[in-house]
Amino acid sequence: MNLQHHSRQQGAALFISLMFLIILTLIGLSAANVGILQERMAGNVRQSNIAFQRAEAGLRAIEQRVKLIADGGDGGLGVIEIWSTTLADLGITQRGDCTLSGADTSSWPWKPSLDVDDTEYTIVELSGASASGEVFGSACRPMQSEDAGNPGQSAFYYLIASKAPGDDGVTEAVVQSIYFYP
Repeated sequence: MNLQHHSRQQGAALFISLMFLIILTLIGLSAANVGILQERMAGNVRQSNIAFQRAEAGLRAIEQRVKLIADGGDGGLGVIEIWSTTLADLGITQRGDCTLSGADTSSWPWKPSLDVDDTEYTIVELSGASASGEVFGSACRPMQSEDAGNPGQSAFYYLIASKAPGDDGVTEAVVQSIYFYP
């Protein structure tokens, strides 16, 4: 009797165990793929952070050089262009677009940074002069009163942008600031 009972099963247990094995294999492969993707994403975030930190360090170094110039020293930046004459070089079509959100930074007049390796910068003075020589501001240089700690018209205003690559040579970060020094 025992022999007849085994012959009736005809491999049902084998079939069910193979199905469970296939399901567990698919779950394992899926988990491995998720792990690989997460590792790649973490690597990309790391490269972006490295590029951002380098660009930020370059930006701060240029701000320190601008401070030297404003204090009457030599910041080593050479000739700093004026906003009204640089708009075309920066690819800006509207005089008041200091957000630079639509500008193509690949064609900017980048200069190599003297302080931070692999970092480039561009700097523009956010002022101009009328025919009579009086200074006027751009939309990026608000003319504020000197009360409540706001910089006045005598302050120096600059648009500074800095770019730097990540370690992978593909990732790049561009940061900007509107810097004023009273």
